[in-house]
Amino acid sequence: MSRAQRAIPAVLLGLALLAVSASAPPPEDWTPGDEVGITGHSFDEEYWTADIANTTADGAQLRFTMSYVNHDDAQAFLLAFRDYSKDGNVSTLPYQLFGLHYDTGAGSAKREVFIGAVLAFLMAFNDTWNGTAAGENGMPDPGYEDVYYVIPFGVSTTLNNASYAPTVTPIPAEKLGEGHYRFGMRYQNLYAKVISGANPVAFLLSAALPLYIAKFSELAITYEITYNATANTIQAETFYTLGQVTDLWLYGVRVDPRELPDNFGIAAVHYLVTFRSTYGVSGKTSGHTIDTGIQAPVDEPLRLTVGTPPRPVLEVGFRGTFDLVNETSGASVREGDPAYNMIVAARPVDAILVAWQGEFSKSVMATMAYALSRDLQGRYDGPLDLYANGSADFTAAHMWYAVSFPRWDGYRVEHDPVYTGFLATAAAPTNFGPVAGLLILVVLIAATVIAIGSVARKRHRPAPPYPPRAP
Repeated sequence: MSRAQRAIPAVLLGLALLAVSASAPPPEDWTPGDEVGITGHSFDEEYWTADIANTTADGAQLRFTMSYVNHDDAQAFLLAFRDYSKDGNVSTLPYQLFGLHYDTGAGSAKREVFIGAVLAFLMAFNDTWNGTAAGENGMPDPGYEDVYYVIPFGVSTTLNNASYAPTVTPIPAEKLGEGHYRFGMRYQNLYAKVISGANPVAFLLSAALPLYIAKFSELAITYEITYNATANTIQAETFYTLGQVTDLWLYGVRVDPRELPDNFGIAAVHYLVTFRSTYGVSGKTSGHTIDTGIQAPVDEPLRLTVGTPPRPVLEVGFRGTFDLVNETSGASVREGDPAYNMIVAARPVDAILVAWQGEFSKSVMATMAYALSRDLQGRYDGPLDLYANGSADFTAAHMWYAVSFPRWDGYRVEHDPVYTGFLATAAAPTNFGPVAGLLILVVLIAATVIAIGSVARKRHRPAPPYPPRAP
């Protein structure tokens, strides 16, 4: 058994401790300025990054990092788990909750919007389906091709694996220009538990047992937020660095990662929920609108539907370019390949895939919503009251947001955060349904849980030309 496989119980223990320690409800009371005692900073400041540490009763330390931006009456934040440590043993999981708060509309139609997005998982996929037949389309198609849920983690103990201790480094909030900000997190020295999405049995077996384990050097996620004062838009974008897969174990047997099929891709997947108030708000004369920032559409007349029964793909296009690098030699494998970006309407059953993050995320979002909104402070007694009774005041839409890197082949991915300047046409409006409870993710158990959605194209489009695999 590999070191990574032996380390899994420790990781699961750390995950359980994180979930238990973070599942407490939000505070009953909140007074503006309370954030200073937690972070050392105020929500009135323009931008900052702070560490938040908590020591448990048994002497373990949990560390989080929070980054925050406040510009033009709209706020963005990132709360990320750093590490769990006790008696010299360290473990980490890349939990990240990204949030936005802004007003939209004008006059009597002005409403308050909150967006929460968690990093759900990475998804490796054997790109063998182009939407209508055998081929490639650069995006994962669960249900039509082999997909694998990749859950990164880091672990070291005083007795095992001490030379490969995980390190987590914040990418501090910084101002890149007027109305343009960046923050993020970098995780190094990682493993990943790989869960098969082939069928429910394979999913359950590979989730319960250490059948597939990968080792890779780094995962970095950077969030860029751009405010356009002229157009009254907010654009939030994500960019990624994925370290090269250096080791791979299948059923406990070490295999060469270079044996991955040539057409294997990797995607970073976020689960996103948008909450829009049913009450009117005061403040600025006109509010903001959200701009996805997706660049030139893959094929403008294209209509994508997902799953059974079908649901719409809200938007699909490009998200900058990426390079592939061989970390061993330092040589470039490919440069300037397009990264694909897809936003897909989610189903209630999909929330099971992020259920372990649910309680913590709900608690944080209720607290942040109350702390940032004067309107909510006037309508509720505190974050706990909002958490328990806020459903009548909001409607919600649930979405998957994925950035895909085709023909990844296990090499290092360096995602280039350079835009073309193209602003995509706004997606068709989403029908908002009632929320069972503010920021509550509905969890339904079904045999088809692993089928996030399969992409079916209205008409055939040839797969884009890809270069051959580099030696």
